[in-house]
Amino acid sequence: MSLLADYTTEPMSARQQIHYWVYIAGLVLLAIGMPTSTAFMTLGQSILGLNWILEGDPKVKWKRFTNNKAALVLCSFYIMHLLGLLYTTDFNYGLEEVKKKVPLLILPFLFCTSNTITDKAKRLVLFCFMGGVTYDTFLGCYILAKHNLVDIHNISPHVSPIRLGLMIVLSVFLLCGYVFSRKWKPISFVLLAWVAWLLIFLIIMESLTGVVIGASVSILLLIFYAVKRIKQKKVIRGIAILSVMLIGIIGATVYLNHFYEKYFPVPDKISYGNLDKKSASGNVYSYDSSRFVENGHYVNVYIALPELKNAWNKRSHIAFDSLDKKGNGIKYTLIRYLASMNLRKDSIGVSKLSPADIAAIENGIPNYYFISSKMDYRIYQVLWEIEDYKAGGDINGHSVTQRLEFWKAAVGIIKQHWLIGVGTGDVKKAFAAQYDAMHSKLKTEFRLRAHNQFLEIGVGFGIVGIIWLLFSLIYPAIEMKKFYSYAYVIFWLIFLFSTINEDTLESQAGVTFYAFFNSFFLFIF
Repeated sequence: MSLLADYTTEPMSARQQIHYWVYIAGLVLLAIGMPTSTAFMTLGQSILGLNWILEGDPKVKWKRFTNNKAALVLCSFYIMHLLGLLYTTDFNYGLEEVKKKVPLLILPFLFCTSNTITDKAKRLVLFCFMGGVTYDTFLGCYILAKHNLVDIHNISPHVSPIRLGLMIVLSVFLLCGYVFSRKWKPISFVLLAWVAWLLIFLIIMESLTGVVIGASVSILLLIFYAVKRIKQKKVIRGIAILSVMLIGIIGATVYLNHFYEKYFPVPDKISYGNLDKKSASGNVYSYDSSRFVENGHYVNVYIALPELKNAWNKRSHIAFDSLDKKGNGIKYTLIRYLASMNLRKDSIGVSKLSPADIAAIENGIPNYYFISSKMDYRIYQVLWEIEDYKAGGDINGHSVTQRLEFWKAAVGIIKQHWLIGVGTGDVKKAFAAQYDAMHSKLKTEFRLRAHNQFLEIGVGFGIVGIIWLLFSLIYPAIEMKKFYSYAYVIFWLIFLFSTINEDTLESQAGVTFYAFFNSFFLFIF
């Protein structure tokens, strides 16, 4: 009983204790469900809602809500989506949108009107969340060991890898905050080992978004603590912190510069008139004056296509005119791969490929440096997409450069509907029409929405919506004085950075992640 007493705030009746523990159980289920199970997320919210009703005292709770300005602002952001139904034409799609975003309404409402819980109960909820995240990492490693994953993103079975990356980054900072805010004990080393594992998995799953957000938050934190130490006249400590940060930034810059020079060297100038006209087998080479390169070697030179096709079909069970395992035309992957090795695209070039090279090409890897998938390859993909875009290449299937087209379409829609947008239900239709109006080169399957939360809100609700999103992000934290809270600021920064290249609030996992932790850290923690 004494152990249970540590999780309660004050003496309670038997009925109050039941509701209290059901409330904690709902929080725990929801926290575990975010990284692991949509069913758990739904069940957790259902338990919280039903418990709130059965607990009674609706007048007292309603008064708490109406007196809480931060909660009113957060819930008003959801109300904006309801109002957007009034001027939408696709009402059914709009209903699906507001249904998906229900956590934006119910979680702030429930958390601000429910009774407080103890610090141990709060930590229990957070550690259950981090336990769920860690479970997903172990499951991901099992999947990786059990299956030959062509796409490393399939390592995350329950939520998108970007959402899991955000959850891992939040878990890392929460664990570090817990360790460094307390006296060192044996458990501190266990928690740091936990942190190390989460960071290792972040690299394994090639979560470039997670790494970049984690690094960005770390830089801001180091600057804050350095300035704080200097203001406290602990100048040496402040300078030491700033020095560590600068060393890290310089190291990352040097690494990226070396990386770029290694994989994107300036190619030698060539004179097309002096190139061999035929292969050793007597087939005519085709040339292309485009400047696409792999490892500094031109891709579209020395191509004997029929000869290359015959040679490839003798080495691989995937036909030359088929797709590789990542869904790209395998002939293009082959041509890029041969170029990366500075080989001609003919039978002799194919003959110099090892069985491991053939398997890599079949798996969709276009450069022999990255015969096995790793974080370096993810960085290379991003840089290659940018270089390819600058050279006028095809953006279809390229996650980074496609976003430029998404953003261009979003801005075009906002210009036409700048005040209140197109409404909750017409966002998808507006994007489809805008892509057609732009004569976009994107194929239908790649014509997605904004992948930027502010632009997404701008399309649906115009400038009014963007202003209200900013207000709902800033005012509640000021009202509740949470910009002084480590946990809240960490979460707030992670979410804010995620909005740049993702529309985080457009998936159930993303909207629940935001609504839960924003409300938890504002009203409970």
